[in-house]
Amino acid sequence: MIQGLPEDLGTSVSAALQHIQIIQAKEARLAAARREALRQTLHRIGTEHRTGNLTDVQLCAAFQAVRQLNMPGRMAAWDEIVGVPWKRTLQLAKRLPNGPEGTWIGEYPFQPSTVAPISGVAVVYVLFDEANCPCYVGSTDKFRARMGAHEKSGKHFVRWQAHPCHDREHAYLVEDRLLRQHKPYLNRKASR
Repeated sequence: MIQGLPEDLGTSVSAALQHIQIIQAKEARLAAARREALRQTLHRIGTEHRTGNLTDVQLCAAFQAVRQLNMPGRMAAWDEIVGVPWKRTLQLAKRLPNGPEGTWIGEYPFQPSTVAPISGVAVVYVLFDEANCPCYVGSTDKFRARMGAHEKSGKHFVRWQAHPCHDREHAYLVEDRLLRQHKPYLNRKASR
């Protein structure tokens, strides 16, 4: 009972405060259990990635799931335990294909958050007009610059899809297949 309060009120307030203390103790135990579960999960992710059992794509998927948790310190724990800094993982995630079958897809003009092939990655791309009709097929290893060049040359497109290629020869094969498949109206030749 709390001194200086009427007996009924003092007993009631004292019981409520004890109840609050019990809840606080449970919350502290739950927070500790959450932190330990996170540490174990991050350890497993790091181990699987270091041993090659987790691809970069899978690492990024795990990172996105951890990032969405509402837990203070989760990114510092990622850095400490996984072994791949979270900022580097985030940059990797921004470069990975985001479309079907390992392709990149997006709208044009590019937005700051657009995921697209980085310079140096060989791709074959398909451009689409407002009616979602393939209007042009091309290849490049400087994707963003090439999209800007197309816009300046008068090619109007609103969406694109980029297919990664191992090398220039592979790009020629993919480009030829896509030219024959789509027959884009802005290309001068139907295939190589």
